Amino acid sequence: MSLKKLALVGGMTASLMAGTAYASVIDRPFFQVLGVVVVWGADGNAAGATAPVVSDFVLLTTGSNNAGADLIGGTAQDTFTVMTGSLSPILSGEAASGSVVDPVTGRTSGAAGVTEGTGAGSVSGVLDASDSLSAFGIDNATDVDGLINQHTSSFYVASNAAFDIYAKADNLVGTGDFDPTAADSTIGYDDISLAMAVQSGTATTDGSITWGANSQNPGTFVNGVETATGEGLDSMTGANGLKVFDGTQRTAASVGSLAQQSVRFDNTYTFGDGTGYDLSMGAGSLTADVTYTIFVP
Repeated sequence: MSLKKLALVGGMTASLMAGTAYASVIDRPFFQVLGVVVVWGADGNAAGATAPVVSDFVLLTTGSNNAGADLIGGTAQDTFTVMTGSLSPILSGEAASGSVVDPVTGRTSGAAGVTEGTGAGSVSGVLDASDSLSAFGIDNATDVDGLINQHTSSFYVASNAAFDIYAKADNLVGTGDFDPTAADSTIGYDDISLAMAVQSGTATTDGSITWGANSQNPGTFVNGVETATGEGLDSMTGANGLKVFDGTQRTAASVGSLAQQSVRFDNTYTFGDGTGYDLSMGAGSLTADVTYTIFVP
């Protein structure tokens, strides 16, 4: 074979090699789950309110120390607390304590307790004209210091990530001797204290829902609300309120439903500056709004 022919064969071989194609298929599976906090309770505090309803579905996407992004937006869609252990919505003006406490301490005779009435004007958790009690004997120590009951309420949370909770107090309104706007008034936010607790890890039935079996304690309470006497609402009136819960882990401990992975936050409000009520404080009503907001840790 001549040199010319060999060169031609070599050129043809190089041409065939240069034209070979290598097919490639590129795939890129992608999955993402953002931090989610689901809050449920009642959907209002007026007649017709229902529970249980999820009204806050919060994404933890806003950066540390910021309120989470609620996909169920608007104040009209906020979650409202329910009576602890019953899932009954708390109507505006009710004292959510479940029952009226005995107002008398140290009686020397007579049956203890109050028979709650259900007649016109009856207010839940408040001693009123529809209620009755027995005649009682007194001595030097007998007192009437139970006229104001504690207000107890709850809301429920399920999450796949740690979260913080801030509490903000505003809209303090009173009547009679408890009117904070009166010229001689000594009533203020400090006359209402808040103590908090969380329940988790046990299957518990409230109303129509059995919750908690697959949940875990998501963190710790801070800044006084973890104490028996609680923390005054006067420390919760700032722009964001007061951080009351420091989250360290998700509520969901194992596979389960939303209710099974939920924990219950219990709030106990007490009237007075730690000494409770005394007849010298007079008569009236006092209320405030406390808003709990999910924050990114």
